[in-house]
Amino acid sequence: MANTGLLVLTNPTKVAKLLPIIKEHVTKTLYIQYFPEKNTFLSGNHTITNTQFKLTRYAQIISNIYMDTSAISARLDVRVLLTTIKNSNVSIINTKKPVEIVIFDQICSKKEADSFIQDYLANTSMGCNFVTFNGDQRLEQADKATLCVNQEKTYKNVVLGGTFDRIHNGHKIFLSEAILRCTEKLTVGVTDTNMLSGKLLWELIEPCPTRISNLKNFLEDVDTSITYDVVPIEDMYGPTKFDPTFEMIVVSEETKRGGDKVNEMRERMNLNKLDIHVVKLVSDENHRAHEESKISSSNQRMRLLGTKLRPPRIEDKPLKPYIIGLTGGIASGKSSVAKKLEKLGAAVVNCDTIAHDLYSPGKKCYDAVVETFGSNILKSDGFINRKALGNIVFNDKVQLNKLNNLVWPIILEKAKEQINNYYAEGFDVIVMEAAVLIQAKWQHRCHEIWTCIIPQEEAIKRIIERNKLSETDAKSRIQVQPSNTEQVNEANVVICTLWDYNVTEEQVQQAWNETIAFLCNQKKS
Repeated sequence: MANTGLLVLTNPTKVAKLLPIIKEHVTKTLYIQYFPEKNTFLSGNHTITNTQFKLTRYAQIISNIYMDTSAISARLDVRVLLTTIKNSNVSIINTKKPVEIVIFDQICSKKEADSFIQDYLANTSMGCNFVTFNGDQRLEQADKATLCVNQEKTYKNVVLGGTFDRIHNGHKIFLSEAILRCTEKLTVGVTDTNMLSGKLLWELIEPCPTRISNLKNFLEDVDTSITYDVVPIEDMYGPTKFDPTFEMIVVSEETKRGGDKVNEMRERMNLNKLDIHVVKLVSDENHRAHEESKISSSNQRMRLLGTKLRPPRIEDKPLKPYIIGLTGGIASGKSSVAKKLEKLGAAVVNCDTIAHDLYSPGKKCYDAVVETFGSNILKSDGFINRKALGNIVFNDKVQLNKLNNLVWPIILEKAKEQINNYYAEGFDVIVMEAAVLIQAKWQHRCHEIWTCIIPQEEAIKRIIERNKLSETDAKSRIQVQPSNTEQVNEANVVICTLWDYNVTEEQVQQAWNETIAFLCNQKKS
C-alpha cells in the first residue's frame, strides 16, 4: 500500500468505478490529474492542450470528482490538480507529497507508463509503481453538451472567505472554482475566534493558525501558477473593506447575501464593485438525521464526538484500574452518560453524591462549612440548605474558592476509597464523575477525560427548567465554571447531548469500544 497516489484521469465518469481499486493501493492522499484530451499523455505529445479551456465545464467535472470521492471514500485526502489544466505551457506535475503509485484509468503498457512517469512527474516521484485499469471500458463519455460552453471571464485578483475547519471536499470544490477563475492572486479570509461562537460545536474548531496552514498547503499543492494571501479576518468583510485590486468574490449559495453586503460596503467606500460567483452547495449522501444535508465542517465536528481526540494519559500510571474522568458543565448530561457507562460494565464513582453526603450533620465537611458560612445556611432540621449555600458561592468567587478549598480534598480522598473498593470487587474500568474535575486538577489522576458539552443557551434553558432558577441565576452558575473550550482542551473524548438520547448513546458506545480496544492492545503488547 502507498501513502500517496496519482490518478491519471481521461474520463471523469470512471472515478466512481476506480475508487474501490484505488482504496486497495492508496491509504492517505490521492492526487488527480485530469487530461481533457484523451490519450495525449500516451501519444508522446507531453503538452496538455487547453486552448478550449472552459471554466464551467472543468468546474463541473472537478465538482463531480470531489462528490464521487466523498460518497465512496471519505477517508482519502483527494486533491484535483489544476495547474496543468489552466496553463498549456506547464507539463510537469508538481506535488507537495512524493507520488508512490500512479493509477491510469485505461490500459497502457509498461513502456508508456514509464514514459509518463519520466516526462510528467517531478524527480521526487521517480521510481514509483503504476497500475492500469482493466475494468469495463464501455463507460459513458463526458456530457457532450458541456463541451460547447463559451470561454468565460477570468480575473487577476479574486477573494473569498470562510472558516475552513478541517478542509473537506465541499471546501475543495469552493476553492477550486475560485482558482480556475484566478490568473494572478487569490486572497482567502479565514474567520478568527470572535466569529466562531455561533457555529455548532465551535469549541472543536481547529485554531486559526492551523486552518490557515492547512489551507495554504492545499492551495499551493493544487495550483502553483498563482500567489496566495491567506489571512485571518475579524468580520465578514476582511480585506474587501480596503483593497481596490479585487475584481471578483466567490461565495456559496448560503453566503450570496454576504457578497451583496460586501459590494454595498465597497460602494460606500468608493471602491469598485466586485463580480460575484456563486458556488452551489454539495449534498452529503452519508448524512444522518441530526446532521446537515450538505457536506459541511459541522458534520465533520459531529462525527468527532465519541472518538479519541488525543491519546490516553498512561505515562507513569498503572492501567489497572483504568480511570475515566467524566466531566462537563452544569446540565451537560453527565449523569445520563454515566448511566450508559454503568450498563456497559464500568463502575461509577459520583463525586457530586460524595459531596452531598459530606454536607450531612456529623460528616467531615459539615462543621467546617457551617463555621465558614454561618448558621444562616442551615434548614430547620439542621441540614445544610444547598440552595442557600449556592446563592452565596455562585455570586462571589472568593466565597466559592473558600468552599472549594474546604471540600475538594475530602471529596478526592473519598473518591479514591471508592475506586479502590470497586477495583477490589473486580471492576477494571472505573468512571470518576465530577463536575469540578478540571478546576480541581483531578484530570491528572485519570487515564482519560470524557467531557460533556452543550451550547450555553441550551444549558441555560435546562437549568431554568430543572433547577427552577431565574435566567440570571442560571447564567451566574455557568460563568463560575470552566468554559466548554477549557473543558474540551483537556478532553480525550467529547460528547454532546444536544440531540436525541440515542445519538448520545451512540457516542458513548463508540468511545467505550475504542477504550476497550485500546486496553486489549495494551494487554497484548
